[in-house]
Amino acid sequence: MSIKRRITRIVQANRNASAESREDPRVQAQNAQQAQRALLDRARRGAADVAAHHHRVGLAANEAADYLNRVEAAVAAAVQRGDDAAARAAIRESMTARRRLETLTAQLREAEQQARRLHDDVRRLEQRVQQNAMDYDAMLARRAAAEAAIGVHDALASSSREAAAIEAARRDAELEVRRFEAQVQAREELSWSDPSSRRLQQAFEELEADAAAQQELEELKRRMPREHPPGQ
Repeated sequence: MSIKRRITRIVQANRNASAESREDPRVQAQNAQQAQRALLDRARRGAADVAAHHHRVGLAANEAADYLNRVEAAVAAAVQRGDDAAARAAIRESMTARRRLETLTAQLREAEQQARRLHDDVRRLEQRVQQNAMDYDAMLARRAAAEAAIGVHDALASSSREAAAIEAARRDAELEVRRFEAQVQAREELSWSDPSSRRLQQAFEELEADAAAQQELEELKRRMPREHPPGQ
């Protein structure tokens, strides 16, 4: 086998493989929609996790605020009692509680912002998925309409071809009938012009029979007065 033929076969095989690997655009669009829905579900789960985290941090911040209030109340009570040692211990505890509350408050703000951003992202992704689904349905409707239009055009073209064939057949039949009629007329004309034709002989026989009958009638008329005189 020559090198040119080998290269030609390789190129043809690659083309066939490429053609087989091409997927229906409708399947591609459907797969893309499924992938988007999977991402949307993942985003929703992530947003739900962030919302749950925000809720837990909020509860912890509320508990830290309540604890700080109790410790500050203990500080005030120790100061009023004049118990400096208890007051210093309570103050150290309140400082720790305040730092914890500040940390939880910062985490709460961050979780709230993150939850808000995820909520907006999920909403945009939902709108995008919904719009893509509408576009996909519209594409299917347009494809169905185009296929229906092609079917109608094919039917019209086929009907036109059938009508043309029927008209041609009708013309051929009309020509054949006229040809038969012309043959009949020609044979009738020939039968009158041919002395040996049976039709012409029959006509002569009818004429001779009529002449004989007329002659016999005349003969009867001549004999009737002699055989039956008037007044007898």
